Amino acid sequence: MSNLFLTKSEVRTLEPLCDGKLYKEIAYDQNVSINTIKKHLKNVYRKLGVTNKTNACIKYSNLPI
Repeated sequence: MSNLFLTKSEVRTLEPLCDGKLYKEIAYDQNVSINTIKKHLKNVYRKLGVTNKTNACIKYSNLPI
């Protein structure tokens, strides 16, 4: 499994989340709405087979580069 199946937008959303940023901070930094961030993360969770940000970050950090 590699992070190639995540889109650039999904990775750009997931990485700051794993660094502890809030949805609203990520949205502000990317100049998008919070709903856009939520949609990206919903897709990430589905693709990684997880249901929360903690598990998503753990699984993402264990993916081969």
